[in-house]
Amino acid sequence: MKLKSLFIATALFSAAAHAQWSAGVATIASSTPYKGLSSESIVVPIVAYEGERLIWRGPALQYKLTGLKRNEPSLRVSVDLAPNALDIDETDELEGIERRSLSFLAGFRYIYPTPIGEFSAVIQNDVSSKHNGQRGALNFQRVLGNAQDRSWVITGGVQVEYLSDKYADYYFGVSQSEANNSIFEEYEVGAVWQAGLRLGGFYRFAENWQITAQSRWLNLADDVRDSPIVDGSNTLDGFLSVTYQF
Repeated sequence: MKLKSLFIATALFSAAAHAQWSAGVATIASSTPYKGLSSESIVVPIVAYEGERLIWRGPALQYKLTGLKRNEPSLRVSVDLAPNALDIDETDELEGIERRSLSFLAGFRYIYPTPIGEFSAVIQNDVSSKHNGQRGALNFQRVLGNAQDRSWVITGGVQVEYLSDKYADYYFGVSQSEANNSIFEEYEVGAVWQAGLRLGGFYRFAENWQITAQSRWLNLADDVRDSPIVDGSNTLDGFLSVTYQF
């Protein structure tokens, strides 16, 4: 199971954070666009902390520079695990292709709440020296339905994601050396934009217990789909957890 799913889990777990500490267990499932690979799932423990400035959710960290009060604009320094990876040991169809490792991204995140929903933007650079590329995203999320006492909430949103040429080429391109050692032709992806949808929510069934479910559907850019090592047009990730809030 590729740890890229943990990126989805930590990004989607934010709806569950109402106390300083949360802990529990989650089932994470994800699909992959690479040839010879399909869906995967894993069960993992999860821990989260939310203080006045510091927010920690699994491998993701955020530190608030502004906007310490809830429901006010906030600028944050953020470190995240990139949502892409490729384990070539899981398929025979990519012989000659090198492993695509997980990378850590660091940068800034801006969150702007409004009466109709929450807008956010993030721009980050690779700090793990895997590809030295950048990833950015523009997001909008709003509440679609909720109980008056907020014992349950359903949210939905849209996302536009940007991958720089170094980022996209590392994860979806084919280098000259790989072309020489495989059946695939050399391929450069270049910088891309791709869009996605989010749907999720939570249900609080006891004073400190909560079930959270989230999903993300991502429509891959044409230049990513055209890669010879890609055999899919979209990805779907899901996250289901049971947590106790201290």
